[in-house]
This record gives sequence, structure tokens and C-alpha cells, in this order.
Amino acid sequence: MLRVALVGITGRMGRVVAELATAAPDIELIAGLLSPGRDLAEAARLLPCNVRLTHDRFELVTDVDVVIDFSRPEVTAEAAIAAADAGVAFVSGTTGLRESEFAAIRQAAASIPVVHATNFSIGVAVLLRIVPKLARVLASWDCELLERHHRQKRDAPSGTALTLARVIAAARAVNTPFVYGRGPGLAMRQPGELGIHAIRAGGEIGRHTLLFASDEEGIEITHWAQSRRTYAAGALQAARLLVGRPPGLYQFADLLFDM
Repeated sequence: MLRVALVGITGRMGRVVAELATAAPDIELIAGLLSPGRDLAEAARLLPCNVRLTHDRFELVTDVDVVIDFSRPEVTAEAAIAAADAGVAFVSGTTGLRESEFAAIRQAAASIPVVHATNFSIGVAVLLRIVPKLARVLASWDCELLERHHRQKRDAPSGTALTLARVIAAARAVNTPFVYGRGPGLAMRQPGELGIHAIRAGGEIGRHTLLFASDEEGIEITHWAQSRRTYAAGALQAARLLVGRPPGLYQFADLLFDM
């Protein structure tokens, strides 16, 4: 039985992860971390099972095998270090991390297995495998990336959009300036640019479209999430595949397809 602790347990993603973890026959949801000042009894009423709730990140990692994190960047960094101190595997889907927060994740990965993904859906994991090939074959084509999310998403562009953009830039192995939106004013495309555009409206869970275009033709690839359950299921699968591995920073797609 895989013993799981959950950071951000009462958030949008956290509640879905808790629901799926409770229903999984091979997972036991042990603990959840709450924001300081959050009432424990009130939070417990939102959850589908009895679970140890705490404000203390060090209590969170007691008697668990893996920590799953969908929270805020500053909380992610603290939880990663707590997991490392306890020798517990760490899975994070929090986006919008700054360099100092990524540094905490890399520090943790020196002593525990860690996977950080901006998107835990199987479809995006597949995209990350095929997009580098497209980017190399279509190196002379223009490329634009459009992402759409619900009105309350905190970071823009999305973590998934930035991940896709970086994969394209790495595959092309040339200087690839990122342009965030176009205008106001002159918006003529410059050679090699990669345009990234963010939309925040309604309740869209997540939609990412890659456009490759020449003067004669074009290709569009779109991935969309129809439910947050796809991210939650992916995070739980990452936890299953991560526990027991040597320390290191793992990629979700590598865990799924290569290892």
C-alpha cells in the first residue's frame, strides 16, 4: 500500500487527488497540509475520507512514502525540503515557480527521488515526446503557442505552455526569442520567434494549441483537459512509479514511457 501525503489538499486539484487516492485500492491517503490559520475541522468536512490534517510540514511527512504537491510556489519549496529531510519521495504539479523555488526542488532531488511536472496528463506527456521532432523537421516554419485557462489561474503563461516552448527552443538549437502576446503597435514577426499567448476566461480547465506554419501550409496540434481528474490520475501514477527509485529529478514522460 502506497502511503501518500498531500500538500494543497483543500484546493481545486488537491480535492480531486484526495478523491482518486481514496478510491484507489493500492493507495492510502495519510495526511494533508493546510495553510496556517485554516480550521482543521472545517477542512476535514471537505474531504472524502478521514485523514490527518496539519499545519506543520514536518508532521505531514511522518509515516508516508510520498508527498504529492499542488499548492503555491513558496509552499512547494518548503514541502520539498521537508520531504528531503524525511527521506520521502516528492511529486509536484505546482506551476509559477521562481528560480529560488526550483533551487529547493533541485536541492531535494540530491537526496530523494523527485518529479516536477507542469502538466500530469498523459496527452501532454505524449506531446512532449513528439513536439521536439516536429520542431526539428519544421525548423524553418513559424511557431506560435496559445493557451487558455479559467479566469482564476494565477500564472501566465501557463507552466505547460512554457514547458512546450522550452522543448521547442531546445530542439531547434538556435536562438529562439519568446514573444508574449503581440502589440499594441507593430507586431510583425521576426525570424525565429516563438509567440506565446495566454487567455483567461470562464471555466476552461486547460487547452494548449501549437501552430506551425509556412507560407504554403500549416499544422495545428491541440491538447485540452476535460477534467482535473486527468492531472490527479497522472500525479498518482507518478507517485507509484517514483517511490523506490534512486535520488534524482525525474521527468514524468520518462517515468511513463522509458523507465
